[in-house]
Amino acid sequence: MKSTLLKPLIPVFLFISALPAQTAWDAIHIFEGETGFGTRALSLGGAYTGLANDFSAVYWNPAGLGQIDQAQFYSELSHLKYPNNATYMDQSILDQRSYTRFRSFGLVSPVPVARGSLVFAFGYNRIKDYDENLLFSGFSSLSNQLEFEITDANDVTATYPFDRNVFRQEEVSTEGGLGQWSLAGAVAVSPRFLIGTTLGLLTGKELYHFTFLQEDDQNTYTTYPADFSSYSVEQNLQSDIFGVTLKVGGLWTAARWVQLGAAITLPTRVEVHETHSKNDELIFDDGFTDATESSGEWTYRIRTPYVFDGGMAIRTPLFTVSTSVRYRDWSQTRFIVSGNRMDNQNYRDYLSENTILATQYRPTTELHAGGEVPLPFIGTTLRGGIALIPNPLKTSSGPSEYRVYSGGASFHLDPSIQLDITANVSPRKKTTSDQYTPGGTAESVNRVLLQAGLSFRF
Repeated sequence: MKSTLLKPLIPVFLFISALPAQTAWDAIHIFEGETGFGTRALSLGGAYTGLANDFSAVYWNPAGLGQIDQAQFYSELSHLKYPNNATYMDQSILDQRSYTRFRSFGLVSPVPVARGSLVFAFGYNRIKDYDENLLFSGFSSLSNQLEFEITDANDVTATYPFDRNVFRQEEVSTEGGLGQWSLAGAVAVSPRFLIGTTLGLLTGKELYHFTFLQEDDQNTYTTYPADFSSYSVEQNLQSDIFGVTLKVGGLWTAARWVQLGAAITLPTRVEVHETHSKNDELIFDDGFTDATESSGEWTYRIRTPYVFDGGMAIRTPLFTVSTSVRYRDWSQTRFIVSGNRMDNQNYRDYLSENTILATQYRPTTELHAGGEVPLPFIGTTLRGGIALIPNPLKTSSGPSEYRVYSGGASFHLDPSIQLDITANVSPRKKTTSDQYTPGGTAESVNRVLLQAGLSFRF
């Protein structure tokens, strides 16, 4: 990384900024780690494709709406705890933050019919959180190749490194989420078979904030003109996400207590509009400061792959057991490049990123399982579940998968009102690095998502 500094008696700092390039990871990131919604569904580990008998069926399997015979209003609130213990150059810092979100609301309305069922639903549901945070610091002797080209008072130009034996601190945070406005319907085509579909309008926002500080806290750089004191960078990025999605599902009662469900989400075209800004500041020992700033906007489009869901549920008066799988071939994700934009280098770069998507990402199969036991004498149902989520990247320095453990309960406050609560715990370990901090940072995250849902039947 190189910047240009002119430092005569009155130095001037010159900086040229380019638009940030989107990478294959940016395309994957939009849906990676998608959790879905529904307090009951997530307390069962997301094993809901074969059950789906409340408003959250609009996400898991719209055919399940056909099981609902009473009008229903549903709302949900979530609270995310994200403690990140990061270790950089043998120094550890715990950055713990929390995020409270309104997660969903919806209305389910059965239509009176002579036979079978016809049910419609409408509402909003948050299907992914972008909330994460990271903070670390430490003294490093590793080079990050940071250097500056300086013209001194004698009009002599040379390149001076400011790259090692310095104190470094970095903070990264993202906030926001991906939501879906859903219009869904289900119909019974036979006494044992339901079909349904959901038309969804995807709307999302992600706010990314990055700060980096490199400081000569041991006075290693003291010789003019390279008498560096510190260098800092601040970057902000707002991403607005739009798309339309279509899901089709079926639910079959195979036996008295056995249900089989399946759903297909068609490829989705997503548009992302980014607004970005960058500020940096170089300070010398004599207090002289050079600061620059830049900003811009950019829009790009991606196409997501098919998503296939399948599940089975065994429902008895004494217990319910449910399992499901989700298959998605991440390698089929693509940036959409129009032929009439091939004269733009930024768009041509997307072709290279599409090659990375095709060769470095892979298909994944998520596994979900859960169960519940009713306790009718106290009007409560207890639940638990687990989900196994593979890493879509073929080769990664981190784990190839992570697990989500869940538990929850329902409380029947009266025949028409039900309160559901759940907790999802996801311990993760990963190693990250960037151009500013070579050597990598070890992160240990114990992500906890608490949810409460209230449903009213009328």
